[in-house]
Parts: sequence; C-alpha cells; structure tokens
Amino acid sequence: MPLGLSAKREGEEIELVLDDGTAEERLRMLAVELAEALARLEAPGYPTMDPEELEDEPDDVPNYTTAQVELIEPEGVLILRKIKVPGPDLLEFTTPSGSVYEYEWPGASEYLRSLLPR
Repeated sequence: MPLGLSAKREGEEIELVLDDGTAEERLRMLAVELAEALARLEAPGYPTMDPEELEDEPDDVPNYTTAQVELIEPEGVLILRKIKVPGPDLLEFTTPSGSVYEYEWPGASEYLRSLLPR
C-alpha cells in the first residue's frame, strides 16, 4: 500500500482515504466507477514523450490523461490524472475540496486494482 493511500471495499462501494500527513480525506464511490476511471487513464492514445524531450519542452504536449468519478460522499467529483514525468508516472487525485494528492502510479494503481472489480 502506498504511503498516504488506503482503501476499503464494502460490497459495491469503495472508500478511499487520502492522507498527506497534515490532512485526511475520506471519499466514497462505486467500486466499478473507480475501476473504469483507472482503465480510462491507460487507454490507447496516451500522449507520451521520452524524459529528455519532456525536460526540453515541458509545455509542448500534455503528458497526462484525466478521468473523473462521481462521488457518493462527499457530494462532488473526484478527478484522477495519470501524469507522465521523468521517473515513475504519478497518479494524482483532486478532491471536491480542491486538495491534490499524488502517488507513484505503479504502486497506487496496483493496490487499488487489487480491491476493484475486473
């Protein structure tokens, strides 16, 4: 489990707990919607650049994909981004409160997928 990210599956729903060491947010959603959002982040057509090009021309091409999930609680939308950067890709969550949490993609996506429907 990535530091600061935990989840608990209860039937059709999943509760994410995002913690940055100073604040913690609990978000409840349908597990299938989170699974679909993670799948969309890896859909073909993902814009890529090798790390050297990204460093030389950071604004040339968007190096992220975005998906969103309608939350059950709190009310609102959770925005997920897979961000391609030099080093491991990142999984970023933007909550309805405007808080942003980042985790390394490989560990976070693997952990979440283990709790989600396939």
